[in-house]
Amino acid sequence: MKKLLLSLAMLVLLLSACSKDESQPAKAEPEGPKTEEAKTTKAERDEEPTEEVYTPREVAYYEVEGVERELTELEQEMLRHPGVFSGDKYDEAKVQEALDQLPDDLTKEQYLEELKYLLTEDYHQEMETLLTFDSTIEVDIDRPDETVDAPTLKTAHYAILVDASGSMAAKVGGKTRMEAAKEAVMEFAEQVPENATISLRVYGHKGSNSDSDKGLSCDSTEVLYNSHFEAAGFQNALSQVKPVGWTPIALALQMVKGDIPEGTDDVVVYVVSDGIETCNGDPVKEAKDLVSSDIQTVVNIIGFDVDNEGQKLLKEVASAGNGEFTYVNSERDLKEYMRAQYQEIQKKWFEWKEAGKKQAFDIKEEKKKIAFDTKESVKEKAFREKERMKAAQEYLEDRFEDFDHPVRNVRSVVIDYTNDKRRYGIDTSNQLRRESIDNGNRERREYIDEGNQKIRETIDKKNGN
Repeated sequence: MKKLLLSLAMLVLLLSACSKDESQPAKAEPEGPKTEEAKTTKAERDEEPTEEVYTPREVAYYEVEGVERELTELEQEMLRHPGVFSGDKYDEAKVQEALDQLPDDLTKEQYLEELKYLLTEDYHQEMETLLTFDSTIEVDIDRPDETVDAPTLKTAHYAILVDASGSMAAKVGGKTRMEAAKEAVMEFAEQVPENATISLRVYGHKGSNSDSDKGLSCDSTEVLYNSHFEAAGFQNALSQVKPVGWTPIALALQMVKGDIPEGTDDVVVYVVSDGIETCNGDPVKEAKDLVSSDIQTVVNIIGFDVDNEGQKLLKEVASAGNGEFTYVNSERDLKEYMRAQYQEIQKKWFEWKEAGKKQAFDIKEEKKKIAFDTKESVKEKAFREKERMKAAQEYLEDRFEDFDHPVRNVRSVVIDYTNDKRRYGIDTSNQLRRESIDNGNRERREYIDEGNQKIRETIDKKNGN
């Protein structure tokens, strides 16, 4: 019985064991070693930072009009728009705050670009000055020829009215009044500045001084020459004047208005006559009308061997014309009067020379100052830019313990970058300054040489050489 019970118990245990084994799942094949990615949980993966991609700064540049050549790389760089903390906007704390936002793994060039973005100075005005600087010196005084001009003679016109009345054929000192007058007029005409114009008008040159020809002669006046002085042409015109008729001074003064070129500022009228008006005209009225126009006009009367009554009347004409009456009774007196006119022209040439010298000097000094001031401004800005960039580089350098980090190489490129700007400003400004000095001195010398030459020529003519 006991054996039977023991057998039943063992059977129950065996069945229980089989039932338990059948409820367990089949054992999986052994797994290999897990990868790092497999070991990382989803939560851990979500916490990992994404890799930052550096975006280069967009750079804007100023444009300078009037530069016909292609700019160099350095010139273009100096026209870069200023940094956000340039000039008076500099704030060291804000600069450092901006530097703290930079990635740790930029290249040397990228760090330099960031410093430029923050600290580049504004060279726009200086570059515009240097790139468009005109070192030529052009004195604003016209020249009487292709080289120089007298300011007071710039638009002057000299009108010579020659009396062709029959009385001009009378002899004085071995020559006729007409011959002496022609010689003196020719000498005077040779001294008129080359840029001025000169006209020769004859009056009373038709018919004769007889009563029958009075009407013809009194209605006669003609301009024989009107241009810049040319010796052969003027001499040829002067040779046509013959002493034959009456004396229509009023008509000549009236008609001389048409001889004045357009745009003339100053007119000097010389009336050469040996007598008074004989054609019933009113030369005093005509002289007044002549000087009342918009053109500055002076009427001078040269009385050649005129009697007392004639002198009185001619003085009235000169007075009405804001001029002077000069009495001459010989060829020598007439030439002396003309020499006095040469003296006045000589004075004007001297004044012209001095004005040209001064203006050339003043323009030269003004351009020298512009070049110097621009140079100093570039130097100051380049130095300030360098010091601020160096300070920023040192601040960045303190962030990294790695002695091979690219930021440690930025200092040298900062120094080269800013020194190149400084050197450009110095060299370019100095070159333009030297050119201005040379051009100013050359222009000044032209005025001195030309003025002295004209003064010598006038003195020679005045002295009869």
